[in-house]
Amino acid sequence: MLRYALPILPALLLAAPALAADDPPPLTYGEAARCGVLNSLMGVLEEGDAEKSRQRTAAALTWFTLAGGDTSLDEAGQKAAFDRVHTEEGEAVVALPAEGSARHDHMLTRLTACDKLRRAHYEDYRDTAEFLATADAAQFAGDAALARQGREPPPIPRKDLSFGDGWTFQSRGNNCTAMRPLGKALTLELRFTNFNDGSIWLSGKGLSPVPEDQDEALAAKHRKGLVFDEAGSEGWQMAPATTYANFAGTGLFTDGALTAHYDLGLTEDGATRYRLGSIQSLYWDELKAGKELRVKLLGKEVGVIPMAAAGGLWAEMQTCIDQYPDG
Repeated sequence: MLRYALPILPALLLAAPALAADDPPPLTYGEAARCGVLNSLMGVLEEGDAEKSRQRTAAALTWFTLAGGDTSLDEAGQKAAFDRVHTEEGEAVVALPAEGSARHDHMLTRLTACDKLRRAHYEDYRDTAEFLATADAAQFAGDAALARQGREPPPIPRKDLSFGDGWTFQSRGNNCTAMRPLGKALTLELRFTNFNDGSIWLSGKGLSPVPEDQDEALAAKHRKGLVFDEAGSEGWQMAPATTYANFAGTGLFTDGALTAHYDLGLTEDGATRYRLGSIQSLYWDELKAGKELRVKLLGKEVGVIPMAAAGGLWAEMQTCIDQYPDG
């Protein structure tokens, strides 16, 4: 039977140092602890791959440490909350067939919520991971610790590959790029890098040029259906009562949920591109877990992409990114 979580993690959860009382992360204990449990469970499922398991354990430790910033629960309350989410998530996994991909697919879906939380509290998450890396460089070697150790990543092999449903993949230097035509006049481009600064772009003749003096007005049109969270840290999000069906702006959707929206537009040398997102770590997990991508341009559906037809593309992209320490 699948273990519910790595045995050492409950003890680490209680021992993890809380963040400063005067500057706690805006997370509840339950939210952060659940993401810690989910990542530790995924680490068990992926324990055949030492690197993936290491990454999941590092993420779990980061979430558990963030959980310690919620001082509203005493030690007994924290332990009870941990035991509850540990049992809930563990039992949900072991109830699924061990054969095939059911458990893995379930966990990817569950982890989507954690990816959204990390997006909302990105600075807290990043700072906590870097703090932990100072004490356990080996566990966090794939992130800031490796850079501090002065280790250089190996070069990514040059590749040009084709996948089903029109997808192509290319690796060059720091770049891992997947592209898929959307009809004759548009192309969806996932231009990822090893530095977490990769972006999603739309390009092609089907895009309206972006005059320099109209960029703000154009951005307002492409963000129709979105609202900015002025009071919190959610950033741009779907407005109340807005769904994929009535969304009038420009964005990329994964299984019906907004993944990335219009950020900026560029017209250079007669060619126009729209950027839909600029920090790949904020949406990469959602893309990998998704079964269908849809693209809207000013409310018009311009692409429906069933990912099953592009078998192997995400794995190739992940392999390319993983060859670098900060991908």
